[in-house]
Amino acid sequence: MIRHTGVAVAALAAAAVHPAFRYERPVQLSAATAPETCVVLPLDLLPHAAPMLQDLRVQAGDREIAYQLRISSDAVEHVGRPQQILNLGQRNGVISFDVEMTEPRYSRVLLKMARSHFSVLVHVTGIDHPGEAGVAFPEIAYSSDTPEDEPQLKLILLPESNFRYLHFEIQTLALDPVTPRDIAGVDVLTETTEAPRYLQAAVAAAPQQKPHQTIYEFSVPANVPLDQLSFMSDDPNAVFSRTADLERYKSSASDTATKAMPTQTQGVTLARSPKAERGPNTIDLGLGAASYPSVLRLTMQNGDDAPVALHVVTLQMRERRLCFLPKPDTPYTLRYGDPSLGPPQYDLTPIEAAGANASVSTLGPERALTPEIAEARPFTERHPVMLWVALILVVGTLGVVALRSARTSS
Repeated sequence: MIRHTGVAVAALAAAAVHPAFRYERPVQLSAATAPETCVVLPLDLLPHAAPMLQDLRVQAGDREIAYQLRISSDAVEHVGRPQQILNLGQRNGVISFDVEMTEPRYSRVLLKMARSHFSVLVHVTGIDHPGEAGVAFPEIAYSSDTPEDEPQLKLILLPESNFRYLHFEIQTLALDPVTPRDIAGVDVLTETTEAPRYLQAAVAAAPQQKPHQTIYEFSVPANVPLDQLSFMSDDPNAVFSRTADLERYKSSASDTATKAMPTQTQGVTLARSPKAERGPNTIDLGLGAASYPSVLRLTMQNGDDAPVALHVVTLQMRERRLCFLPKPDTPYTLRYGDPSLGPPQYDLTPIEAAGANASVSTLGPERALTPEIAEARPFTERHPVMLWVALILVVGTLGVVALRSARTSS
């Protein structure tokens, strides 16, 4: 009877999760070979997805694939640089080799294996000349039981070092012994800082001039965060400073939110200094995404000064990238548009380890999915509460039977 109850619970769990995606896009994988690939999420995808993009799912057929969503920033990133392996060999079952380090200073090293299903102990020693004793770092246990076609990567953290060589000794602890051909390479991870990447979210309509004010309005799609305001002056030598009010309104089909109350307000300052370089001026906003289409109104206070002539006034959002570990000869699809889905929970360790080297793939055109007719779905999926009721009755009946059996036997 316990087995039947377990089956009922499993059936209930299966019925409770039935994603109803409304859109999908094929992932067009890059021809470049890399453990990881990333796709830039286009602006027109966001209004069709759930808030915070929590309903994004990468599918390989019917199988869900783990992914990581990354927002472009000016934070430090790590780039993998392959190093040359020397003196690779095996003695008494221990694999040993030297790695010639090309970077003057380093603290993060990526060991790459060509197979899975192993358990080893890794000893790393920093040396300046092959054959010397050097400085031994703490040993590292490394095991992998992931599929063979997934990247086998181990991030090794060291004190900041400048040794000319790293000497590796790898000893098998369990499973099949590792061999020299199982060593796929070693990368040193170097820090790089690049300017954040932005996508244009909205462009201001023609300005409205009022006494002492200049007003710019933007139509903003739903679920689009607003990270930056960008503008240019008609006069490249202009010097000014203007306070402005930035107000968000719910979009209306009848007018441009002239009768509504703002749902969000903040103050900004539009300024251009004498030493400003040519090109757009930017202001960080940090406005979160609204779950509805909105109108953003920028009201620049001119006071008694002449209006400042601006052009190319835009709102921008930081680029969002979706990254995952692709397998060869496997088609992938990105599905979204089910606001009932919560954020996925994945083990991101393999993706984070592979993040130093990534190819850039693209998304194909969006395709609307036909909503499933409720009557066509199984009764258990249309009425999951009935399963709970049935399960409670089954458990209650089992309890009564067990109680009666106990009394009879006593």
